[in-house]
Order: sequence, then structure tokens, then C-alpha cells
Amino acid sequence: MTGLIGNFSLAAAVLVSLLALFTALAAARFESASLLRWSKSLLVALFGVFTVGSIALSIALVNCEFAFDYVARYTERALPFGYKLAAFWAGQEGSLLLWAWLLAGMSALCGLTLKQQQAGPSGSPSRQSPILEHATVLATLSIVCGFFAFLMLFAANPFKVSDVIPADGHGLNPMLQDPGMIAHPPTLFLGYAGYTIPFALLVGALLAGRRDNEWLAPVRRWAVFSWLLLSIGILLGAQWAYVELGWGGYWAWDPVENASLLPWLTGTALLHSIVIQQNRGMFKKWNAWLIAATFILCIVGTYITRSGVIDSVHSFGRSLIGTFFLVFLLIAILFSVAIIAIRSRFLRSEHELEALMGKEGFFLATNVLLVGMTIVTLVGTMFPVISELLAGQKVTVGPSFYNKVVAPLGLVLVALMSVGPLLVYGRDAVAKLARGAIIPAIIAIITVAVFLAMGLRNIWALIAAGVASCALASILVDLIRSTVARIRTHSENPLVALLKLLDNNHRRYGGQVVHVGVIMIVVGVTASSLFEQKQDFVMKQGESVHFAGRRITLSGLETIDGPNFVALQATLTVTEPDGATTTAAPQIRKYEKWEQLNSEVSINSSWRQDLYLTLAASDGHGGVTIQAIVNPLVSWIWTGGVVLTVGGVICLLPRLLPQPATAPAPATDPNTQSRIQQSDRRRSRKSDRAGTVQATA
Repeated sequence: MTGLIGNFSLAAAVLVSLLALFTALAAARFESASLLRWSKSLLVALFGVFTVGSIALSIALVNCEFAFDYVARYTERALPFGYKLAAFWAGQEGSLLLWAWLLAGMSALCGLTLKQQQAGPSGSPSRQSPILEHATVLATLSIVCGFFAFLMLFAANPFKVSDVIPADGHGLNPMLQDPGMIAHPPTLFLGYAGYTIPFALLVGALLAGRRDNEWLAPVRRWAVFSWLLLSIGILLGAQWAYVELGWGGYWAWDPVENASLLPWLTGTALLHSIVIQQNRGMFKKWNAWLIAATFILCIVGTYITRSGVIDSVHSFGRSLIGTFFLVFLLIAILFSVAIIAIRSRFLRSEHELEALMGKEGFFLATNVLLVGMTIVTLVGTMFPVISELLAGQKVTVGPSFYNKVVAPLGLVLVALMSVGPLLVYGRDAVAKLARGAIIPAIIAIITVAVFLAMGLRNIWALIAAGVASCALASILVDLIRSTVARIRTHSENPLVALLKLLDNNHRRYGGQVVHVGVIMIVVGVTASSLFEQKQDFVMKQGESVHFAGRRITLSGLETIDGPNFVALQATLTVTEPDGATTTAAPQIRKYEKWEQLNSEVSINSSWRQDLYLTLAASDGHGGVTIQAIVNPLVSWIWTGGVVLTVGGVICLLPRLLPQPATAPAPATDPNTQSRIQQSDRRRSRKSDRAGTVQATA
């Protein structure tokens, strides 16, 4: 019965997505509002159909229905309940269903919240009916949802029945039996799927001939949401690798790790670039390309993960699914290039770039850096494929390449971020920047001098300290100056002035909170990368060793029976330099369904450093090998992720404090209104003629 419901839901999803596509196209062709409403309703129905399929698969996993090949491959009877649910997205077929379900839900929400946008004063109204724009958005979403439904029905069906029903399943990979498995993949997929919405909105705006910038409002909200979820997903994945893989690191420049970083980089550039278009009518072509590139890179990441063309600890094996995604990827690229090129006349900049040292110039430099980092990371990730095509031999690019190229670009990016709060628009931006940067520059110099006096000589650490302190000082200086200005203007209590200042511009100050989180992450990554200490010890029970100022004693060894594993656990007593003691209990686990051994690390964490202990090996006669690592400031990375998340949420919030009532605008007589409209049309035509000689971004 479960299989019947599941297969019916996939077939129904294909049918409903086709109906949603046809009704959207018909609504555009005949400008029919009723057909448009039908298309929106069908997207809601599509979400319902995928929900039924998702529930069916979840029931099959929890009930251990091993008649389904997917259930037999990723669960077992002894598997804890939480990991049975997480097996939903452990394999190819289930993770595709999760992605399709999330995408359908967001597509339905997007369709229900579409509303006609009125052109602002900086642009002309749509040349086409809003029905065309909205129908195009719905058609784009229907195509992407339909692709996933078709793929699962014919190539990656999670409800495929096994030829032989086993008595028990194969079980979940031991590396996946970690709490990170429950949170990391769904969060990452939310980010991936979310970037489909800005792409669909872009296609709708271009085909409808939108010249104004009002259509960017929903694009920005979806872009912030998707970027935030993708950021959380990446950080959760890094934390998962840190506690599970046992090598003491959190980022190895693995191809699948890089695949998630690629759309994050272009998505970050998009968030900054949108601000310029909304405020100045510039960077329109930049934004169009960034929206398309971010969506395409989400597909690229999926292709890398699911095609098997690049070896990775995270990737699936070779399968036909990779071919489907490659074809879909090529179609998406060709379509994006064609539509942006053909409709480029609607992407003319409304203003020239007035000053390289102003806000527009710095945001342009930020875009160039982020895109440069994206290209370098993409080439490095795909280099095995490129080298095999050109030379007939796979050549892999190691972490040292990225550390030498991408990491310095990242520090330059943080340096640009450090002056971001001080930037203004206009030709006098340089003078204002010079005045505003005095205090942050002094603080950066003092910070570097203090670290030099403390004996720090590593040039990269000094640069990171200077840049981070300058960035933090710039944020504080901007906040203090703005608060003081509001106190003087409104005669308010300082606390009230601060709260109202923050509430009046969630995007600005939420973004600055995000920047604080990024600064903390940069500090944590720099310290843990440059000053890690590592040593291996062979010990027997009762023996002690000294490491990084601590005494580590092997107090005991014991065997522990888990629900589906047997573990050898070492009990270690750690005596700190101040005499305080803590206990660590690293393990080596042998899972019943798997041959390889799996290490479970023990981490004693503080704000200054982590003591990372791994039970690396046992000789079977009471002797064990303990690997000890001290990682400075790793906790700053995870705390910075929390701060970044808070800032992203602030960016999405509406105003929370009550706003003072405003007097209604005075009525305008018809003759005056007519003259204003004629003047607006003349300015619009003049702007279009000037657009051919203006610099475009």
C-alpha cells in the first residue's frame, strides 16, 4: 500500500506540474486572470502531492519496509528512530524527493504571494500586463518542479521494489549516524531550492519588460532567505565534519564542500549588488547574471555530488541521474544567456559610476572579488575533469591551492567589508571615507602593535587581526555616530534612539550584525589554521603524557554496547595548567553492518581553544594510540555562525516598533497631475537615450 501511494504521488506530481505549466502559458497567452489563479492552485496541489509522497517514504523507513530497495539500503531494524527519519535524505532518491518537496512548497508560497508591483519613480511601468510576468514566474517554477518529479519517476524512484526482500537492511553509513545528519542536508537543500525563486522572478521581469526596480523587493527577500539557509547549512556541515571525521579540521576543500560554497559566493555578491540597483538603478546586468549564475551553480553542485565524475567522501556513485542533471544544466545555461542577452535593453544603468572610492565602486570591487573566488574554486573543483579531457589523466587540486589563492582574496574581501559602513554615494565619497576611517585605522594599528608586543610574528595572523579590528571598529563607529545624530535630531533617550535607529533600517544593521559574525568566523579560521598543535601518543592504562601544558592520563578502557555498534572507549583525565581536571571519552566503534572502524572524538571546548582527542588505534593488549590536537578559537567559528544567523533574521524582519502617524498628502489638481506625468515620461525617454552612452554595470 505504501508503495502504491508513493508511486501514485510521483506520477501525480509529473501530471500536476505539466498542468501548472500549461495553465501558466495559457494565462500568459490569453492574459487570463482566472487561468493564472488555476496555475497558482496547481502549484499548491503539487506541494500537497509531494507531501503525500514524503509521508509515504517516511512511514516506509520508520516501519523498516525492506521490500523497497531504498529502505533496505539505508536503514536497519536496530537503527535509532532519529536516524531512520534522517535516512530519508541519506541516498540519491530520498534526497531528490526532499529537494522536490521543499521546492514545491516554496514555489506554492511564491505563487500565492505574487502581487502586481507598481513602477517607482526611477523606472517606467511594465510594458506588458502583470499577468504575463506572473505567469512566466509560475511556468518557470513548474518546469523545475516537473524536472524533479520526472527524474524520480523514471530514474531515481525511492519506491522501487527489491527483487529479493532481505530480513534486515544494510544500515546507515556510520559517518552519517551523527546529529549533523539530521539538520545539515535539509538546511542546505532549503538554500539550494530557495534560489530557484529569484531566478523565476528574474525570468518573469525580463519577459514582461520591467524597467523599474520594484520587482527586486521579493527577489531580495528570497535571496536573503536562501543565502541564510545556505550559510547555516555550510556551517552545520563544517561542524559535522569537525566532530565526526576525526582529523581535527572542518573544511578540506572537498569537491562537494566546494559545490555548496560556489552558490554562496555568488549569492553573497547578489545581496550587495541588489542594494545598488534598488537605491541607484545601477548594476542591473550584474544582478541579472548573478541571479542566473547562483541558480545554475546550485545545479552544478548537484551534478558534482550525484554524477560521480569527481571522487569525494560526500558524493554518490556514478549513475544515470548525473546525465539528467547535465542536460538540465546545459539547458539552464543556454536559456539564461539567451534571455539576458535578448532582453538586455531593459537592464540599462540609470546612473554612471561616479567614484571608484564611493559605495558603488566598493560594491563593484566586492562583486569582482567574489566572482573571482567563485571562478577559482570552480576551476579547482572541476580540474580532474578538465585535465582528463585535455591530457587523458585526472589531476586533483589539493587544499594548498585554495589556501594560497582563495584565502588571500577572502582577506581582501574582509578588508573591503571593514570600510563598508563608512561608504556613501556620490562624488564626495572619498573625502567622507577619509574622515570616517581615521578611528578604525587607529584601532587596527593599535591592535597589530599589541600583538607584535605579545610576540606574534606570523604575517597572515597580523593582517587578519588588523583587518578584523578595523572592520569591527567601523561598524561601532557608524552605529555610535548614527545614534548620536538621532539623539540630537529627535531629542530622544539614548536607548530609545538606538532601538528606533535599528528598527528603522533592519537591512542595514542586520547586515552589519552579519558582518560581525563573518569577522568572528575569519578570526576563528585564521587562528585554528595557523596555530594548530598536534601530537600522537602510545599509552597504556595509568600512564600520563604532557601536551600543550596539560597532563593527559589514560584512566581506563572499557567496551560499550550501543544499539547497533560495539565501542572501545578510553577514559582520559585531562589536568589543565591551573590544576582543574576534566574527563574525555573518545571511542572506536564497530557497527554491525559495516566493516570499517569509526572514531568518535572527544572535544573539550572553551572560548580560547579546543582540546580535540581521538582514540586512533588499539593493539588489543591494553595499549592505545591517542591523537591530541589543540585548535585555537574554533568556538569563534560556531559562535560567529550564530551571530550571522541572528543578523540574517533581522534583515528579514519588518519594523517592530509602532510608527508615528503621518499626515495625508495634499490633493493634487488634475492639471498639475497631468503635467507631472508628462514630465516623468520625458525624463524616462531621455534616460533611455542616455543609456546607450552611459557606463553600465
